[in-house]
Amino acid sequence: MSTIFRILTAALIWLPTAVFAAADEWRVVKATDQVKYTVDRTNWLDLRAGEVVPNRAWVSTGPRGRVQLSRGVESVTFQPNTVAAITTNESAVMKTQIYQQVGALDLEIEKRSQPHTTVQTPYLAAVVKGTIFHVTVGKAKASVSVDRGLVQVTSFASGQRSNVAPGQSATVDKKAGMTVAGRLSKPEITSVAPSVAQIPAVGTTKLAGATPDATSSSSATSGNTSSSASDVDDSGNGNGSSNSSSSSGNGHSGGNGNGNSGGNGNSGGNGSNGNSGDSGNNGNGSGNSGGNGNGNSGKGDNNGGGNGNGNSGGNGKGKDK
Repeated sequence: MSTIFRILTAALIWLPTAVFAAADEWRVVKATDQVKYTVDRTNWLDLRAGEVVPNRAWVSTGPRGRVQLSRGVESVTFQPNTVAAITTNESAVMKTQIYQQVGALDLEIEKRSQPHTTVQTPYLAAVVKGTIFHVTVGKAKASVSVDRGLVQVTSFASGQRSNVAPGQSATVDKKAGMTVAGRLSKPEITSVAPSVAQIPAVGTTKLAGATPDATSSSSATSGNTSSSASDVDDSGNGNGSSNSSSSSGNGHSGGNGNGNSGGNGNSGGNGSNGNSGDSGNNGNGSGNSGGNGNGNSGKGDNNGGGNGNGNSGGNGKGKDK
């Protein structure tokens, strides 16, 4: 599976487990190579033109992936880097629920007398009777723009609602709430009771079985994005390295390791050759916090003790910058 699918699937969530009744099927009209689907949130299969998408299956597109699904006169097109699922329950008021966690969807929904389709995102819900509209979901906001018809957009956290007409749009930011725009006029915003989204934002929930090295892109956030630290111990021995005083190594406060801010290890250990400073204060170690080695800012011994050369003290050797 390509990296983009690891990125996008790292944040997938559990859908409601209600059993859905049989209904008209969503079929693939056309698809590129980078399109996959899953029914168990673990195993991903290629999705090709002519195939039927199982009810409640998650569909994921890669950076060059696009897929168009159709059901009668209705269609949903997934743009690149999109993750969404379509569920159908003929016995429910809202017969079709589209769960869009990230990316962009272009939708054409059949016009009926009553609203029958809802798009659920982490920040807003869009309810439609029949229309052509577009929904885009990012890491911190979602937006709806309408080409034809009328879409009711509700912001969960801020408790705001707006009926968006053709040429208008509504954007919901998780911090700023709802803003609206329009070519000729802006839609009005009314107040409603705040509510809770049915799906979380990207990066807040990990898909069962997702690969441990999954990371986030602009549309999906999860994985190894912070500075690393392995086998952390207050007095362990080991070698590590990092830049600008960041910590990544195997010992924090003593032991044998090399660091950047005071030698060649993060938190102490056996290093060599301090860069500047006078003799140490407390011990004979090198490294930032203790141990044996050399540090950047001191000839001699480490801050917290040990034998060798360290940042702030000791009886070792070093040279001034």
